[in-house]
Amino acid sequence: MTGTLRLVDTGTASARWNIAATAALAELHAEGRIPDTLRLHRYPVSVLLGRSQDARTALDPAACARHGAEIARRVTGGGAVAMGPGILAWDLVVARRRWPSLEAAAATIGGAVVAALATFGLAARFRPPGDVTLLGRKVAGTAGAFDGPTLVAQGSLLVSPDTATMAALLGVPILPVTTLAAHLDPDPAAVAAALATAIADALGLSFAPSDLTQEERARADALLAEETLEALP
Repeated sequence: MTGTLRLVDTGTASARWNIAATAALAELHAEGRIPDTLRLHRYPVSVLLGRSQDARTALDPAACARHGAEIARRVTGGGAVAMGPGILAWDLVVARRRWPSLEAAAATIGGAVVAALATFGLAARFRPPGDVTLLGRKVAGTAGAFDGPTLVAQGSLLVSPDTATMAALLGVPILPVTTLAAHLDPDPAAVAAALATAIADALGLSFAPSDLTQEERARADALLAEETLEALP
């Protein structure tokens, strides 16, 4: 292997701070101020809205209030996503030159998730454009965007979440997903290590654990201060 992928684990933080941290890493990498970075992170009970979604129709306000869910808006498009304890999320912020397209990048990252799950004896499959499935049900997903010289890819792996609560937050009867806990007794630390190793291997890099720098935290805090969200009805 040649080169290093910086690995940062920021643990559990508020949804809005996590979104701001993703944006901060993307901006700083595009500016050439930070190296290729994989950030692992986790959310409290939350709903992440797409950039242009109407909060009044994308979720169930009563269920969100009942479960104390934080509502935040992503900088990217797409539909609302329920997050919470038991879900391992990641940001991969790396040079885009490795891939000719977003589809190729998604296939690389999805393949890495498949390889990580194989270390636990699970026969997962990558399903384009960005899902990883177990026995036909989604267990992980990834999506990304090119920002100048940078690929910003985000994803999440359903380790042991409460899928009934996730469905309630979104106002749907059931989510067509599965979890690692439905197939084995997952050790969250081992799952995180396997995922980081597989992503680094897929990029032909070795990973080096690190922390967020003062500059990265300051940029995230500044972006967080700028973020606004309309009040729910």
